[in-house]
Amino acid sequence: MSDYPRDLSGHSGPELVRLLLDATNPPPATDTERTEFFDFKARVFATIADREENPTAATFAARARSDRDRLLAQIENENGGGQR
Repeated sequence: MSDYPRDLSGHSGPELVRLLLDATNPPPATDTERTEFFDFKARVFATIADREENPTAATFAARARSDRDRLLAQIENENGGGQR
């Protein structure tokens, strides 16, 4: 279970950026940790995009979700997922 906050609504933009930077120290080491990080990163940028109507932040959120989904598929594949 990650230590990333679930509710980001009470954080200002600078606080969100600080949380994201703090999440990289130390950097995520395992695929599971990286998946959790990309999920958090997507939520941070989606929050910024929604608040500020910022299309660049929306792009970063979409990219982070894509990275998360790619890692989840890789983990599932490595764990024998999709076998019948």
